[in-house]
Amino acid sequence: MATFKEFLRVAEITVKDKTSGKRMKEIRQILAKHHAMSGLTPEKAVAILEDLGPTYVKIGQIASNRSDLLPKGYCDAFEKLRADVPPMPFNTVVECLETSFDASWQTVFSSIEEKPLGSASIAQVHKATLHDGTVVAVKVRRPGIAQEMAEDITLIKHLIALAEFSNMAPDNLMLTIDDLVSELERTTAEELDFTIELENLKRFHEEIKDQQGVTSPLPYPEYSTDRVLVMEYVTGTLLDNKKRLQDLGKNLPAIGERIAQSYVTQVIDDGFFHADPHPGNIMVNDDGIVWIDLGMTGTLTSSERAIVGKVFRGVALNDPYALKEALLSLAKADGPVDHGMLLEQMGGMLDTYASADLSDINIGMAFVDVIEILRTQNLSLPPSFTMLARGFLTLEGVLTDIAPSINVVDIVSVHVKKQMWTLSYLEGKAQELFTSTAASAEAMATLPSQLSRTLDMLDRGQLKVAMDMKLPHDVKGTLYQVASLLALALISAGLFVGSSIVCTTPMQPQIFDVPLLGALGYLGAFVLGVYVIVRAVAIRHQQVNDEKIK
Repeated sequence: MATFKEFLRVAEITVKDKTSGKRMKEIRQILAKHHAMSGLTPEKAVAILEDLGPTYVKIGQIASNRSDLLPKGYCDAFEKLRADVPPMPFNTVVECLETSFDASWQTVFSSIEEKPLGSASIAQVHKATLHDGTVVAVKVRRPGIAQEMAEDITLIKHLIALAEFSNMAPDNLMLTIDDLVSELERTTAEELDFTIELENLKRFHEEIKDQQGVTSPLPYPEYSTDRVLVMEYVTGTLLDNKKRLQDLGKNLPAIGERIAQSYVTQVIDDGFFHADPHPGNIMVNDDGIVWIDLGMTGTLTSSERAIVGKVFRGVALNDPYALKEALLSLAKADGPVDHGMLLEQMGGMLDTYASADLSDINIGMAFVDVIEILRTQNLSLPPSFTMLARGFLTLEGVLTDIAPSINVVDIVSVHVKKQMWTLSYLEGKAQELFTSTAASAEAMATLPSQLSRTLDMLDRGQLKVAMDMKLPHDVKGTLYQVASLLALALISAGLFVGSSIVCTTPMQPQIFDVPLLGALGYLGAFVLGVYVIVRAVAIRHQQVNDEKIK
């Protein structure tokens, strides 16, 4: 039954939602146009998302990396949503520039090419020349796109709230949709504000400056705004044009190796990584590779990077407990957690990977598996880890196409081992050791008083211990048999010891100079001992036969 809190959520979104009626009519028309109710194929789904507009294209792009939720056919089809969309007219571009600069575009540029270099759902890019002759790339945000996407997200939230209120969908499905929408809202907010991408470009270029044969465009902050981004113009061939790269004689395996090394360095060493490393965002030229389109990036703090290292070590050592502890240090609990079941699930997952060939392990899918296991236990990881999982999934898809022999697991292992000898890592381990030692010392100091209080409470009847052990009937039967045999064995031992004591006395009557009571005790101990041995052998024989039958 719906709660009052869910009712208030529906009411709040309804008040904010001013455009649902008109937009819903447009959506119904698009669905009818593609005959969506008569069946949905991956290709038809792509066409529908493209017609629905940028927000839904972005949903498709996010969903394309969620093979844990969608069939592979749909994920592969949604990859096509990364392709260019029809460009906006040049006069609209000029209008956007002049609105953003509050002046004629000619005050900034001496010329702009009318034909765009590329056109996407949120913006398009044109080649231009500054007055000093510098050639630049100008990224212009589509007019009205921010408001359009905000209204679409509000509509989606409205539909989700109504579904939750009416209990129309399973709770686990609603959590998944909620996660997708939350990720959509966060990523679009970052991509729509070009000042964020400007800072990303500056930081990324600085982080990768020591990577040989790897670079990214430099931004021009003095000419950039929240709607216009001016950056260095770079030339080359996009990685998605594999045939062109082969015609140019490029060594694709070497390019794949450089891309993999660069990406792992971004994640493990720098903690600042490209969150959307698909082939359309990687350019190849004579100098190496160029990372472009920094609208989506992920950030890991030093502690998060250390935990990522622990996660990889837990997998490498097949240690489910270490893996569980590493993940729980960052996960947020949204409900009850069954720690025993979680440990069992982690062990099962590691057993699966332990039996697989190292070259067959997909790090992205491993992260997805971990995230899904945590989801079953009402645990969620920070968005940076979701982006990391998606990034590795995309990267490994790229490598499968151009350099399938490259093993990302090996590259990650080398970087993790290298991290273990850095000064920051050793300082962190020393601090961790000091903290755990201090905590252990404090616990040892308080243990006697805590134990004394607990025993005192037990003595007064203020503390009760309840246990509920749900065991199978065959296990209970075996336990009862073992307990009975153990009791008889103790009685036999007691009779033997007692008879031995009696036999050292002159107690009457005697038989063969031995007290009769002692002799009877020996006999009873012998009979019970033989019975215990025979029963133990019989029980073991029965268990062996049962195991063979099974």
